Amino acid sequence: MILGQKIAIPSVDKGHQIPAYYALPDHKPKGVIVVIPEIFGLNSGIRWRVDRWAKAGYFAIAADLFWKIAPEVELDPDLPEEMQQAMLYYQKLENEAALATVEAAIQYARSKQPDCKIATVGYCLGGFLSFILAARKKVDAAVCYYGVDIDQHLSEIKADHPPLLLHFGDHDNFVSEQAIKTIRSAFAEQKQALLYVYPEAGHGFATEKGKRRAEKSAELADQRSLDFIERNL
Repeated sequence: MILGQKIAIPSVDKGHQIPAYYALPDHKPKGVIVVIPEIFGLNSGIRWRVDRWAKAGYFAIAADLFWKIAPEVELDPDLPEEMQQAMLYYQKLENEAALATVEAAIQYARSKQPDCKIATVGYCLGGFLSFILAARKKVDAAVCYYGVDIDQHLSEIKADHPPLLLHFGDHDNFVSEQAIKTIRSAFAEQKQALLYVYPEAGHGFATEKGKRRAEKSAELADQRSLDFIERNL
């Protein structure tokens, strides 16, 4: 049985310790998956995703994006007061600081698994960060679930970017239909970029539980993500 554990990893500048959660497979890892959370901390859903990737044969890790603002906070998006709290934290979080946190997780994973390729799998804010890390060629592949603001940063990605998989719901109240069209158009001629839109799925449709989950769309997106990772790592 795969069971992850909470750890602390060094920041990129080695001056701080960042809360994180990681899990190991039962055998030699096929690769590394860095799970990038939404805006709800290292909650049970993120830990579940890390464990699931380990069960699939990967070294998996997630770092706490809010470690400077509200370390080790765990929030439930189905509770209005906690959603509001998450949005306040999100407004305080700078993109570059969040990217540095993910890069710390990447560096830690690389130190433990130097021969493995690395992919990011991100959700919401994490989906955006996963996209940016692919644009900067920090990873070997990237999966982005309903990444916000990707349409505003398309100029950052080059034609030779690593393989990229993007999932969106067509009822997303944070990613507009026009934003999805803009992203689709940008990658229309690129074979290493895949984009899927899921009917009647809203923001957070692939969450592991709760009101936002769209079961069929979540299962299909997760299977596509696994297939994509298997091909590219």
